[in-house]
Amino acid sequence: MRIQINYLAKYLLLTFIVLLLTACSSKDISKNAKYSDKYRLVWNANPMTSMTIAWNQYEGEPSLYYGLDKAVTKRILPYRTTRYRGMHNQFVKLENLKANSRYYFKVCTNQKCSELMYFKTAPLDDRAFTFIAGGDSRSIPRGRIRGNILISKIRPLFIAHGGDYTKDGTADEWARWLDEWQQTKSSDGRMYPLLVTHGNHENRDAQMLNKLFDVPNVDVYSKIDFNFLSLYTLNTELEYGVGYYDMVSKEKWKKHKKWDEQTSWLKKTLQQESKKWKVISYHRPLRPHKKSKAEGRLRYLDWSPLFYKHGVQLAIECDSHLVKYTYPLKPDLFAEEGFVIDKEKGTTFIGEGSWGAPTRSNDDNKSWTLDSGSFWQFKLITAMPNRLEIRTVKFGDEDEEYDAHKVEELSQKEQDKNPLSIPKNLDLWNSKVGEVLYLKE
Repeated sequence: MRIQINYLAKYLLLTFIVLLLTACSSKDISKNAKYSDKYRLVWNANPMTSMTIAWNQYEGEPSLYYGLDKAVTKRILPYRTTRYRGMHNQFVKLENLKANSRYYFKVCTNQKCSELMYFKTAPLDDRAFTFIAGGDSRSIPRGRIRGNILISKIRPLFIAHGGDYTKDGTADEWARWLDEWQQTKSSDGRMYPLLVTHGNHENRDAQMLNKLFDVPNVDVYSKIDFNFLSLYTLNTELEYGVGYYDMVSKEKWKKHKKWDEQTSWLKKTLQQESKKWKVISYHRPLRPHKKSKAEGRLRYLDWSPLFYKHGVQLAIECDSHLVKYTYPLKPDLFAEEGFVIDKEKGTTFIGEGSWGAPTRSNDDNKSWTLDSGSFWQFKLITAMPNRLEIRTVKFGDEDEEYDAHKVEELSQKEQDKNPLSIPKNLDLWNSKVGEVLYLKE
């Protein structure tokens, strides 16, 4: 009898311990549960008064809290959700914000909240600002991660991404890309908005960027106005023939309704343009600096005259996975590949991608090429009312090691004091014109 009692006591004690451990384990899981991740900011409207915040939600009903101080007392619910590429994407649209202001935010679910983050709205006055322009971040994660870390050091007002985010746009690729994008966040929690461009590696779904970034125009072309600068985003992939073939004439591929609509929009919008600086971003170059890349004949015929006539000073191109600056150019059908140098009124073309995609040789320079190269990079552009300063930030290649952490992070206090500040120890391309390419009004 005593043996049975001892056995029962041991059994009850063991059962109690197991239940206690299970309860503690459940409590820990609940405490550390991951309700949301993959945070990203997008400017789809007025950058001085609005911001789109997106994230992936695992479970529960989320709310976003935001405000001008860390108390974040204002609450807003997602206005749109999409189940896409293995994620439950949530979109909040903040409006009626104050220009040139710091806004804090966090995502909360079941009384569990994300870390506190913040962004800055664009200035309304003639205050200078910096932004990043680059693309082709696909294929080699360590390349794009280097660039992502550099963003956290540089503190740009925004990033104009030129397309080809991933290789195939699969669920696994986008999950990894968005997880790695969190490395753009600065040490004090500041995040940076994207202006997104559709590249050819997004062609598997024409509405991919709408579903992931809430781009209001599903055809992904638009204009965003800053204080003294307008940034146009165009889509080189609107139709099959335009994106993939060397367009000789419209008759060859018959109908180009969407393409013609975009060109008509560009013409009309440029005619009404009032900003001092006009910058255009798109994926495929008009004249690639890689021999294996087909010339963009239709893009050249339809766009370059509009660029020149309406005073577009800068065109940002991607796709070829190399580096280039051109002289300011004027279209001329009888000149080499359709351009002549016009330093007074011409458009400067820079590019061409190379943010982690396999680098390619710059084997197709022209007489009007200012300089070119081959390495991983993006452009750091400082915008001022009287000039643009363009720097190419290098971060190695497939064979060259590079430590992005060696760059000294610019503090928010330093940037607020001097908007022209850039971090120490950036590896800048020393081109034929030096480390800075100047465009003056």
